[in-house]
Amino acid sequence: MRADQTMPHDVYLQRLEDLHRAEYGSRGETVIRYLIMGSVVGVLLFVLDRTLVMIWGGMYFLLEISVAAAVHMRGLVSTQTRYLVALSLYGLSGLCFMSLPLYLISANISPGMTFAGGAGLVGLLLYTLQRPQREPGLMVADCAQVLIITAALLIILHPKLDTWMDQITVVFIALCVAGYYVGSLTVGWRQQRRLRDAQQRYATAQKARAMGQFVGGVAHDFNNQLTAVLGNLELHEQLTNPQDRAAALSECRAAAERAAMTVQQLLASSGRTRLAPTPLAMGDFLFDLGEVLTDLLDPEMTVELVPLPDPLVAYVDQDMLETSAIQLCLNAQDATKGRGRIALSVEQRSAMSGQAPHPDAPHSFVALIIEDNGPGVPVDALPMIAEPFYTTKPASEGRGLGASAVAGFARQSGGDLLFETSPMGGLRAVVLLPQATGD
Repeated sequence: MRADQTMPHDVYLQRLEDLHRAEYGSRGETVIRYLIMGSVVGVLLFVLDRTLVMIWGGMYFLLEISVAAAVHMRGLVSTQTRYLVALSLYGLSGLCFMSLPLYLISANISPGMTFAGGAGLVGLLLYTLQRPQREPGLMVADCAQVLIITAALLIILHPKLDTWMDQITVVFIALCVAGYYVGSLTVGWRQQRRLRDAQQRYATAQKARAMGQFVGGVAHDFNNQLTAVLGNLELHEQLTNPQDRAAALSECRAAAERAAMTVQQLLASSGRTRLAPTPLAMGDFLFDLGEVLTDLLDPEMTVELVPLPDPLVAYVDQDMLETSAIQLCLNAQDATKGRGRIALSVEQRSAMSGQAPHPDAPHSFVALIIEDNGPGVPVDALPMIAEPFYTTKPASEGRGLGASAVAGFARQSGGDLLFETSPMGGLRAVVLLPQATGD
């Protein structure tokens, strides 16, 4: 069996993803590249034989479309076949592209056409050399193209070189340029590998650090609660006054309830709560939530409901969503010290902003937005708000599990929890939920 057949499925899938990022990772660069190619074809139609230019342009764009189709098509063939087909089509596309510049140089139509041919080859080399992503298969194809270009130029220039000194000089310079190109590609690839390895080591270290903080936070929190339970039980045994004994039992029960709440929040943070999602009209939910918050929040808190321009329906567990929204509003009340304003609104979003959409994710989301006019948080702290045991409150006022529980619920529901700076000056919490489909 050949070595490439023993490679696992995910290796070729990773290579296809690397190839996709290398060729189409930057949308703006891709658009500019094809606009330039279209403009070149349009100009050459007026200065060269139209049939030749149309055949060359049609073949090039057909090969480019075939490369894109081979990279993006799924399920029809194996990833190994897709990768080999895409790489082969990429090599043919490069050969097709360089054929016209080489023709313009060899035909010696005019100095302008010779310069255009040389500029085309330089552009091809610069495009392949400046890639931020260097997939090994593409590197081999690019090096092969450079060697072909070097050999073709030597063949074209050989009849025009009169002395052996000119021939040796041209061959030496051509080999030096080709060697520099291949060396630059290789060095860049090695640097990318070292950078990727360093990033993976850093990510592993960060995960270990986060796990240590998480375990330490859980242990510290449970230790406090168990201390309260055991202390009050011991106090209950020593007291003789019935009222004092009842008070000790009451404190013991309260500590046990806090421990149970911690367990529930930990389960919600891990996305393992039992949910019963149903289609939920967000306009009615927002109105009912406003009435609940009016009775629940401090009297000096102002709750503002932003009406929905269009009816939106989310597919979510209503009870858990209400609990999550109340938790976020209580956080907003703490941030404003009980004398602020909270705005509740709902809007439709096409994707999770700042994140690449998952292939299985819904095509659209319903965003429940809760924003306050509090002091806010630093921008660099926004990604950490939803982490377990991360809190800006004093240790005696919060465990840092509220936002984490909401994030776990949102992700288990198929959405996410995002934090943004609010135009009101405080913090904006965005609970993304899958939009219900059908009637």
